[in-house]
Amino acid sequence: MFAPPSSRRLRIFGAVTVITLIATYFHLRPQWEFEYRDYYEGVTGYFSRPVYDNTLYNQGNERLVHKQYNTSDPCARFPNTDGVLLVMKTGATEAFDRIPTQLLTTMSCLPQNFLLFSDLEQQLGPYHLYDALSEVDELDKARLSDFNLYRSQQECVVSQKSCIDASAERQNAWNLDKYKFLPMVEQTWRMRPGYDWYIFAEADTYVFWANMMYWLKKQSGLNPREKIYLGSRSFVSNRPFAHGGSGYILSRGALKHLVEKHSNLTSEYTQKGTQECCGDLLVALALDEHEGVKVRQTWPMINGEKPTTLPYGRNHWCEPILTMHHMNAEEISTVWQFEQTRKTDRILLIRDLYESLIAPKMQETREHWDNGSDDVCYINPDPAAQERADGHARDRQRKEEEMSEVEKVAWKSPQNCAKVCESEISPEDADDKEKQRDRNCFQYRWHNEVCCTSKSFKMGEPKPKPEDGSSKAKWTSGWYMKGIQDWIDAMGECTEPAWKIPEL
Repeated sequence: MFAPPSSRRLRIFGAVTVITLIATYFHLRPQWEFEYRDYYEGVTGYFSRPVYDNTLYNQGNERLVHKQYNTSDPCARFPNTDGVLLVMKTGATEAFDRIPTQLLTTMSCLPQNFLLFSDLEQQLGPYHLYDALSEVDELDKARLSDFNLYRSQQECVVSQKSCIDASAERQNAWNLDKYKFLPMVEQTWRMRPGYDWYIFAEADTYVFWANMMYWLKKQSGLNPREKIYLGSRSFVSNRPFAHGGSGYILSRGALKHLVEKHSNLTSEYTQKGTQECCGDLLVALALDEHEGVKVRQTWPMINGEKPTTLPYGRNHWCEPILTMHHMNAEEISTVWQFEQTRKTDRILLIRDLYESLIAPKMQETREHWDNGSDDVCYINPDPAAQERADGHARDRQRKEEEMSEVEKVAWKSPQNCAKVCESEISPEDADDKEKQRDRNCFQYRWHNEVCCTSKSFKMGEPKPKPEDGSSKAKWTSGWYMKGIQDWIDAMGECTEPAWKIPEL
């Protein structure tokens, strides 16, 4: 029996289609097979994938980051965050400046495992910001002057920026902020109970989630059922607390007991807030006074610095990094991009931040720049110059009888100041790795006949040019690049991450 012509044509068309698909597959297959390290170079414009030049790629970090940045699947390397809740605090005067970048970067990969708190109930696209102060007693809000800004925000009938001058209200915002901490802790447990770990952070805090999850779930050995309070430890009047900007972590056991056993925390510590500086201190006081729980030191992994201000060197090198603070929107985006384009998925160390983001930008000197050198200072001995120097520099002065001949004249010029680091290790000891590892001078800063050096190395920030053009008033910073490289070579590779064991 013969098939009708239409049926034969259909079979022929189908066969041709199959052959074409097979040929296309074998033609494209070599382009789909690539090693991990060549991923970004191998990706082309197929299927309109968004691939861009990586703006972090620079001379000096070619082996560390990819040349191109593929944004098609930003969460491909993001860890499983089950059991962990991020609680982020902001303020109404800054929320729309800071929160969007967080939502576009790391928080875009959190499957709604976060809460946003402010001092005003707000809506940012599909995201809700809860008023942390909503449950503070109305009489306290009315009688305490620290709540003046809160009332002004509530009365604003247009955008907050139209009503509130954020720069002028900076101190008032700070005064109001301390009352948000404990109410936020209480509301978090009631809204999202049962998580293993609660990470409390500021809107300018960056969380390295891959490191964080690996540490909490595999490395730390900590049991979330126990009462645990982790952070970068600070002190006020000898009372320890976890610095809020660096971020702090509460276990399920700690949060559950604190909130469920003490129902009047907000009212109790509102009054105490009038006598204390900071809300993160109030959290520590509540945990200690009611649960006997003190902060466990987790610095430098939980850190209050950012890539440009981290003091690279001893204690800031082979340690993994979990959080950073004082990150503006551009810096958050930059570090997120760095995490996305690293050529490895191993634990990210502080050393990696330096080598990828900072080292390519380092140079011998920068004018109108402050690199933060302040460990040891040398000041013009003239009484007028001593009076002119700030108190911190005077406190860090080396005693004249302890100075070398180079140090005695370091205050005279930036060039003299630079020689302090250069002369620390004699030429005959230049190959002594132990002496290089013990180096205490890596960089300097000169300003107004004050020379200060540092036992670590960091980038710092620009300073304005002096209005009168005075050479003395100009800020000059320098780095002893050979000494830095000698120290790095002497340290060798970080064979294992130097995880911090949280201690009381």
